Amino acid sequence: MSSSAELRQVLLTFIAGAAEPALLDPGEEPLRLIPEHWEISEWNGRIAFQAWDVRRNLVCRITGVKEQRRSRLSLYTERFPRAQGEVQIADLAAPEAFEIERRANRIAFRERFRFMLAREFPEWKTEDLSSEANLEYSLSPAYIRAMLRRGSTGVAVMAVPPGAAQPAGVVAFALIWFDHLRRREHALTIGRLMIFCPAECVGEIVARAAQLNPVRVDCGVIAFDERDRLGTVDFSDAGNLDSNLPPCRHSMAPNANMPAFPEIPEVDRMERSDGTIAFRVRGLEFARWRPTGGGKLTCGIGRRRACGIETLATMGREIARVRSASVEDRQHPLYTQCPEGWLESAVRANPSALDASLRDAPIYGQVPIFAGRDHGIVDLLGIDHTGRLVVIELKASMDPQLPFQAIDYWLRVGKRLQAGDFRRLGYFPAVTVQMDAPRILLVAPALEFHSTSETILSYLRPEIEITRIGLSAEWRKELRVMFRLNGAERPE
Repeated sequence: MSSSAELRQVLLTFIAGAAEPALLDPGEEPLRLIPEHWEISEWNGRIAFQAWDVRRNLVCRITGVKEQRRSRLSLYTERFPRAQGEVQIADLAAPEAFEIERRANRIAFRERFRFMLAREFPEWKTEDLSSEANLEYSLSPAYIRAMLRRGSTGVAVMAVPPGAAQPAGVVAFALIWFDHLRRREHALTIGRLMIFCPAECVGEIVARAAQLNPVRVDCGVIAFDERDRLGTVDFSDAGNLDSNLPPCRHSMAPNANMPAFPEIPEVDRMERSDGTIAFRVRGLEFARWRPTGGGKLTCGIGRRRACGIETLATMGREIARVRSASVEDRQHPLYTQCPEGWLESAVRANPSALDASLRDAPIYGQVPIFAGRDHGIVDLLGIDHTGRLVVIELKASMDPQLPFQAIDYWLRVGKRLQAGDFRRLGYFPAVTVQMDAPRILLVAPALEFHSTSETILSYLRPEIEITRIGLSAEWRKELRVMFRLNGAERPE
């Protein structure tokens, strides 16, 4: 840059053209540039850029432009005499800026966590502090990990950054990190795992952590607030899970003027507890009827519009033709969409193919026991011939969170079971439901179980009865079991 005047103009032009300009200083959270909360001045021939909010005041001397893009301006700065640094000004409204902001927040929290550990554990040395992904060991960049060392003792630690999308997912990755350190650090005794999380995320995290076997891992959860004040969480609060269970009924509006829908080959008609009717082809929903306003039928995948019964039938037949196990075009969007839904429909049609002890009916799909929350995995709730409930978790692709997502549902089912809600609300009629804790079946194509599954399962309480069922790659044609493993057993 030939002059400070030209540099000033570059800054002003970029900020004026950005919808959500923000200053990204390494180690700091993004500071949004609000009018009248930033200014450009000159100091000893250098451009001084200053921005502030109610908490922070950042000042940097800008010496030049490193790179200029439509959504980001990378700048050289002078930190100390003859010491060069960098800052960025980015438009956080740009699509590609989402990852920039997330990474900046993660790095800022990493440094904040470093000071937190140094303050609370002054006699321990912090090592391996990182917010980067490690694909070789399946370590996520969503959480901050580290190891504390003192003499021959080590402690695995992992922290949830404020605003994390899936805070409860930290438990699975913390176990993976704990197990990795135990295998790597042969000279250290590593028996403790500490999970740090914002106070507002404690509930789901503690519920999962309380299911760990204390003989295998000494796990503690520490909550922090906006001032980084810490407090250890009591696991006795782990049972306070938010859940509800609606009455088991077909329609909340039985007197509504429901049309006489025709029988369409290979189209399932699902009556839901909210009174609506969903139309699906092998788990892919393409239409829904609602009883409100005299009844309304909408059709479409993704975006739906009002339609008639003739359109419903035509669309159903076409989707069934394309979404077929015998179709040649397996790259068609209607074939590849919603694989978990397809797997669910296959299991609902023949649950005993997975486990001979399962009753074919009744079996309930996605019972809204999470108070309307969808945690991304298809849940089925069945019952075996002894009257014991069985939670069935289905996944068509790899996911290290699968065991804990099953446990989330299992905990809530167990809570409603002990309260007598299934019997009182009309579930499993004519069957005597046993009060024993439900069994868990994790069902996925055999090659789609994540490599960390055995590691995670090995640290769970032994009384949690989990069976993994691996299906053949051609599960769309036939549910054929390739392996059945209990707990942390490994396939031969």
